[in-house]
Amino acid sequence: MKNVIRSATGVILLLAGCLLLAGSTETIKRQRAVLREGPGSFFPAVAELSQGTSVEVQEQSNGWYRVTVEEYSGYVSGKAFQGERQTTDVLTRIGQEASVTEVSRSGVSAAVKGFAERFTTRLHGDDSLLETFYSYRIDVDQYRQFRQDTYRNRNLSAIRRRIALPEQDVPDVFSFSEEGIGMAIASKIAGIGLYEDPGLRNYVSNVGYLVVEASGAYDIPFKFFILDTEKVNAYSCPGGIVFVSKGALQRMDNEAELACFLGHEIAHVALRHGMQELEKRRPMVTADHAFMELSNEIDMSEEQKQLDEELESMALDIYETIFEGRLKAYEDEADIYGMTYAARAGYRPVALANYLTKLTRGGDLSGNQHYTPAQNSERLQKVRTWLQNNRFPQQMLGMNAERFQQNVGSM
Repeated sequence: MKNVIRSATGVILLLAGCLLLAGSTETIKRQRAVLREGPGSFFPAVAELSQGTSVEVQEQSNGWYRVTVEEYSGYVSGKAFQGERQTTDVLTRIGQEASVTEVSRSGVSAAVKGFAERFTTRLHGDDSLLETFYSYRIDVDQYRQFRQDTYRNRNLSAIRRRIALPEQDVPDVFSFSEEGIGMAIASKIAGIGLYEDPGLRNYVSNVGYLVVEASGAYDIPFKFFILDTEKVNAYSCPGGIVFVSKGALQRMDNEAELACFLGHEIAHVALRHGMQELEKRRPMVTADHAFMELSNEIDMSEEQKQLDEELESMALDIYETIFEGRLKAYEDEADIYGMTYAARAGYRPVALANYLTKLTRGGDLSGNQHYTPAQNSERLQKVRTWLQNNRFPQQMLGMNAERFQQNVGSM
């Protein structure tokens, strides 16, 4: 495993070098660049900008650029001005000419909705939950206050300088089909039951977004939900929908444990775990017929039917991979990246070791193979070894036990 507490390369260097001048005209070099209302992936989407679109840069803020294009104004990630990510999803590549596509008030493109609805039916998910995902919002003002309270009298920039992001060679852009399949999978997982406590969900989301902002996936629109089950589980779906169980929260003692726990799931999304294994086993399926023509199933050709079956098989395989547990190598990688993300957000990464220690003593608390006592013990040893080999500025990092108890203790 590579030492991740070192000078970042690749995308991070590109971000550092992406010093665009205010008032300059720049070109979108990435597919599916999302224009948002504010500088953060938690802001609603305004439009999607295709590769080759020219924008006027106004100002830069923490990896986000305020731009104007046609009649639209908003923020795009600095990654939008970096190189192209190759994709085989025809919907992502349709209309190579530069264009601006307005996103509906739901903040979700029609193509993503089409895939989400189609595969929710195929996976026997709860289609009524799709609206929950479409309408997900966090209170931006509340989050800003939460962020300000978290870093009051702390030098976040100094923390980030001391703890570099690990290298990430995997593209972190999700195609229409992948994001839609992710929502469909989430609709099935959420069928377990969502814990309906808006205040607690907001708190989990706020902590989650502190970690997202500190990660290499800061421009993915993550959505955080609590599952109403006593089992210790967590799931993350393509596109950024993350679930943490009530049982997992009840066994935590502080915010740092929550940050590391969520960081693990954020890393799964950022590193495309689950998707990778499927892509090794077969080429990614092109999606033009899947969305454009499969609505008319009566007249489907044999080739179209085969595409339909392949997409359905892929969706089922991804669901099983996420729900039943990923490869151990992916779990180990997610632990390391998750701890690094949490540390960059100001939390002590040793919190993950503390949490796993508790789980090793708690018996069989989970139906997920990666939270069984035996697996928890194995993960704990690897986490402890990694922490010994990677030193963190402990005096700059915290646990935030009091705020955690105020928000979660009543459970």
